[in-house]
Amino acid sequence: MPGMPVSVLRPDANTFLTHVFGRGLKDKTYVVERYRTTIDGEIRRLPGGKGRPLTLSLATVRELRPARNEILICRCEKKPDSGIQYWGVYATGLFAEGRRKGR
Repeated sequence: MPGMPVSVLRPDANTFLTHVFGRGLKDKTYVVERYRTTIDGEIRRLPGGKGRPLTLSLATVRELRPARNEILICRCEKKPDSGIQYWGVYATGLFAEGRRKGR
């Protein structure tokens, strides 16, 4: 089925890019940071819960799915240089090409 969009198979699919960094998912708890992209290309951090970063378990991190314009960065609590990033379909900026050319 070449050329078939993912949304046909799973309409709620918003994750376009998954990036594993460092040692990946090797911890039991993760610190999750949320970012939102705007139409003009800015990336802004979203507040966590009550001024503290959000801490989630490994099982919950595996099930996370970003909104279309959201970036989720999940860092291992004990090894902050390891974890995973989930990028929404619009957060990658691939669909902004027409706007850059003035169309």
